Amino acid sequence: MNNYDHYEKYGFGRWSVLHKETQEYLGWCGLKYDEALDEVDLGFRFYQKHWRKGFATEAAKKCIEIGFAQLRLKKIVGRVMPENRASIKVLEKVGMSFVERRIVNDQEWFVYAISS
Repeated sequence: MNNYDHYEKYGFGRWSVLHKETQEYLGWCGLKYDEALDEVDLGFRFYQKHWRKGFATEAAKKCIEIGFAQLRLKKIVGRVMPENRASIKVLEKVGMSFVERRIVNDQEWFVYAISS
């Protein structure tokens, strides 16, 4: 975390996600600007015991809302491995649509996007 300068550089980044009632750490979710691709990526990772409970979808929706309303972004992308059906479902639930297939370092990725 000491080297995480995304907030200083861009004014936003990834957030820890805590359970509202118990304050248990569930994982993280947030927006990240990728200079090389000139795009803002929605990312999320949750501990497996918290999968399929709606936490990723709820957090991702809030990130998109903040991205458009407060940060005034025009477009947000989500990159996912094709075999990660659960994450694809989250991206679709938050309104993202498939845009393209990319190969990065010999790894296939699907790119989804949503525009304001």
